[in-house]
Amino acid sequence: MSRWMFNAAAARAGWVCGVAAALVAAAPATVFAASDSLTLSGELNVQLNTLRFGDSTGRTRQDLRLDSASSNIRFKGTESLGDGLSASFYISGGLRVDTGTGGLCNRECFVQMAGGAGSVKLGRVLPIYDDVSLPWYFIEIQGNHNPIALWANCGNGAGMDNGCVDSFITAVRYDTPNWNGLSGSVSVADLSTDLQRQKGSSHAYSGGLQYRQGALYLGAAFQHQMDTRYGGARDSGVTLSLEWRGPVTVGLGLERLSYSMESGGTLWRDYVGLLLSHTWSSQTAWANAGRAFGGRGSAAPGSAVNNVQRLDESGASMYSVGYTYRLTKLTKLHGFYNTIVNDRNAHYSFDKSTAAELGNGQRVSSLVVGMSKKF
Repeated sequence: MSRWMFNAAAARAGWVCGVAAALVAAAPATVFAASDSLTLSGELNVQLNTLRFGDSTGRTRQDLRLDSASSNIRFKGTESLGDGLSASFYISGGLRVDTGTGGLCNRECFVQMAGGAGSVKLGRVLPIYDDVSLPWYFIEIQGNHNPIALWANCGNGAGMDNGCVDSFITAVRYDTPNWNGLSGSVSVADLSTDLQRQKGSSHAYSGGLQYRQGALYLGAAFQHQMDTRYGGARDSGVTLSLEWRGPVTVGLGLERLSYSMESGGTLWRDYVGLLLSHTWSSQTAWANAGRAFGGRGSAAPGSAVNNVQRLDESGASMYSVGYTYRLTKLTKLHGFYNTIVNDRNAHYSFDKSTAAELGNGQRVSSLVVGMSKKF
């Protein structure tokens, strides 16, 4: 995820990398074909957002702002090495058209070697946990409607001090070849850079499988994080997803998060998400619903990790509807409305700025219109 919670010690990461690279190099030349290329691409996405929420006194607050959450720029280069091998690099950075800020390598940023036995990435990469979740949490236009506010406990911090929107830093990821629609991935990362700690002090491990055949997609992934929130913490997440692409595309996801508590016991929480979309001509309409249930487990009552709390009525639901109109292949107009409905003891929100003033049990909603331009 992780955007919410990963690396093995340097020696172990090096061992994993060495073994995976050897597997790739030994691959038969007929399986993978590569050509030299260098591409520049990206997207500028700007939207006008009207945000409404109830503060701690119960008073309704309204903010009107310009957002550019998903604007980005990407560089990718691939070189054929012969014998079925290729080497490539990928550099991506988030841009803020609204503020004029941003930078390179603040998103995925890695070098890769690929061949018939799969591929190895080294650098700043996302784990398969993110990939498996895409069919049911990702919606065409990113922004404050993104269900990540609930599903990975990421609304305003989660397990990592810097929040859960960062890719893993200092990571190694191995992806298998595709066998008749089935593929797998394992990765290991050092989270200490994200957490601003001594190198090697926090580790994360992720693995999973994906199956895509025709209109059907199935995915399963597991992630385990060590020493992330405190020394000795053992946190994990398991997610399952299904997607069926038809006249109406359906995405369904299930997730369980589990946290060990420094005071003793375990805190866990379940989430279920549903995504429906329909595309006709140059238009797409979609709807998303998600439910984060209250915290359970052997931890003491009142125990909390970000928005997961072992309290009654501590869950939340999120509903979104949206519409996209493609003017051209690269230019789109979009609009959507979404709302988070918190239970009496919950305070899930879209982002840190809203969460700072949001009261328990209050609703937060967002009405957005915008435009995106790819290049």
